[in-house]
Amino acid sequence: MSFSLFRQINYLQLVQTLTCLLLVCLCLPAHAQLTSPLSLKSPEQISPENATKAKAIATESMQVSDGAISAREVIGEGDQLLVTVFGQPDLTADVTVGESGVITLPLVGVIDTKGKTATEIAALFASRLEQGQYVRNPKVVIKVLQQLSRTFSVLGEVQRPGRYPLPSQLSLLDALSLAGGLNGRADRGVSVIRRGQGQTGTETIDYIPLRIDPQTKQTPDKLNQKILPNDVLFVSAQKTFYIYGEVRKPGNYPIEEDLTVMRILSIGGGVTERGSTRRMTIYRKTEDGGIKEIPAKITDQVLPGDVLFVNERLF
Repeated sequence: MSFSLFRQINYLQLVQTLTCLLLVCLCLPAHAQLTSPLSLKSPEQISPENATKAKAIATESMQVSDGAISAREVIGEGDQLLVTVFGQPDLTADVTVGESGVITLPLVGVIDTKGKTATEIAALFASRLEQGQYVRNPKVVIKVLQQLSRTFSVLGEVQRPGRYPLPSQLSLLDALSLAGGLNGRADRGVSVIRRGQGQTGTETIDYIPLRIDPQTKQTPDKLNQKILPNDVLFVSAQKTFYIYGEVRKPGNYPIEEDLTVMRILSIGGGVTERGSTRRMTIYRKTEDGGIKEIPAKITDQVLPGDVLFVNERLF
């Protein structure tokens, strides 16, 4: 065997050996290992690199069956968390945040979750495990199973009014769908009551019609807006008018846009043989709670709550 061939063989063996060592080094940190107190450095000696790892551990995204929940959402009272430490099934914990905002986790005890996201809580748990010399290089992931601190309410004329948990990226239309949709008494619009961000006691109310744009044939953009925590959706009862007297179909009817006396006479089936279109009266409620009588003509506008009475002919 020549000297050059011998050098090539040694070089190939060296490359294979270094490759095996590199693969072993890459695989070793992938699993957290329980250690004895003597095998770790004291908390004062923990390197900045380890602290950075602990913060980066919980950057993984979390998903639940009914929609993704961002790891950046602040955890609050009533939220249910599944805490997992990779390679350590005994440290898995299913906990619910109590009224005081604290949870109890294996080995480290009580952790305060107030104002913290799932990512921050996972990083804090990992840091406590490492500082307490329980686990080397712990990898912690927190999955939000249920986030009751993020809720919204749907009230009024819907099939299932109540309070609902708020998954991520829920639109106004989807929220109404969760409540079963509108019932037969509902107005064709919804009021969104939203508290001001960072301001106590302030709120805004935005009325949004529930209809298709006749020009674009699409739903208005406001109906696709995202629901925020603590939003209240209120669907009021449909506004109506009343028609009585000498009409063929007296009763209570839903109000429409640009409604005139002529149109409501048509809705009421028309005037009977004994009725007179010259002897009609609109009874309208005033702001002080009284009733105002208005002699009606067929071109007069009809407002929500108006009562139109058609009198008999004089002869």
